[in-house]
Amino acid sequence: MRGKGQFVWFFMLFSFCSFLPTISHAEFQRVNARSAIVYDMASGKVLYEQNADELIPPASLTKIVTLYLTWEAIESGQISLSDRVRVSRYAASMPNVRMGLRAGDVVTVSQLIHGMAIESGNDAAVAMAEYLGGTVPHFVAMMNAKARELGMTHTHFVTPNGLPAQGQLTTARDIMKASIAYIRRFPEALAISSKRSFTYKGKTDHNPNNLLGVCPGVDGLKTGFVCASGFNISATAMRDNTRMIAVVLGAQSPGIRRVDVESLIENAYREVGGPCYAVGRYPRAPGARMCRVAHRKIQPMRMVRQAPTGRSRRVARRQVLRARTVAASRNRLRALAHGRRIAPTRLALSERKAQSHHGVKHRVVSRTAAHAARRRTVMSKHALEKGKKLATLRRKAVHAKAVKASHKAQRMREKKRKLAVHSRARVKTAVKKRHSSARRAKIGHRHVG
Repeated sequence: MRGKGQFVWFFMLFSFCSFLPTISHAEFQRVNARSAIVYDMASGKVLYEQNADELIPPASLTKIVTLYLTWEAIESGQISLSDRVRVSRYAASMPNVRMGLRAGDVVTVSQLIHGMAIESGNDAAVAMAEYLGGTVPHFVAMMNAKARELGMTHTHFVTPNGLPAQGQLTTARDIMKASIAYIRRFPEALAISSKRSFTYKGKTDHNPNNLLGVCPGVDGLKTGFVCASGFNISATAMRDNTRMIAVVLGAQSPGIRRVDVESLIENAYREVGGPCYAVGRYPRAPGARMCRVAHRKIQPMRMVRQAPTGRSRRVARRQVLRARTVAASRNRLRALAHGRRIAPTRLALSERKAQSHHGVKHRVVSRTAAHAARRRTVMSKHALEKGKKLATLRRKAVHAKAVKASHKAQRMREKKRKLAVHSRARVKTAVKKRHSSARRAKIGHRHVG
């Protein structure tokens, strides 16, 4: 009996342990973004969703439909990749992010596709809309018709590039539908969206999708940002012939957006039994773009100081900002790896501190930078006091000069008055002398007669 009881307990323990991995497959953590959804293209199932039908401005994810219509026109023979497009003044006037088009430039359709898919150029999207639709409003009508055809029932477009506009809204589920249709019909387009940079007229811009070359298998698709929604992304990854699509809308920063997407992708592959990794602990891919300045505390500040003025300094500041964002994301990844969660407010504060490259306003990352910040603060106080003293001395000097000028003017007026009195006295004296001489002459004449 005793041996049989031990066998029963051992069998129950073995069954429980073998059941544990099955339970862990379904563990999806709630993301910090407003809306999210994950789709398995192999099985056609939605593996996880969070507020997937919440209406949110799409930002540059609008360009997925713009690219869909472009590739559809190429497939039908209406246009070709080598067609030359003349850029209008309206297209060239689009604000950032820009491909760098100018009014009157002649570019190819291939260049415009690269500008939209890699750089997320607003000017490229409008130039393509005018070329395909004749006018922007007509092309937007084509976009809305295509959205209805793809089943995007809660989406309405107003602009072809996703710039803020009244009534332009979508949902994570609708963006997922557009991404699925785009990838299934035009898989060759992923060869462009997976590129990390694009150069036009000597200006090189990098793909804002910071998952490329970091998260294994990620080869697209599109990112976006507007203040009304936050940071959006539609990401896709392929591992062992299994493609996942993860859509995240309304993240607070690029770092939070990246961590949320990585968590969704890894949990999705874990759910289907595919290859998965711990979030943030990936094998380094050959040629991966790693930001080394995040590992050195003093390097970012030194890089900004040593950069020359102009465009190079702005590029250096962007690199520092990217490095600190990566550092903040790495800290959050470590926290998630140890099974802890970070409150959204605290996480947003840490992200703001990480993104700020002004050492005086927030805590800097090195002692040397902190000392430099304190020194700048003390120097600014001394400069303020010195400025106040100089201003006081300047006011006194101006007042003394005004008083001196006033006294001088008063002396001149007094002198003129005295001269006028003296001249009048001389005139009166001369008149009296003339009259007296005339009287004497008259009296003498009478005496002679």
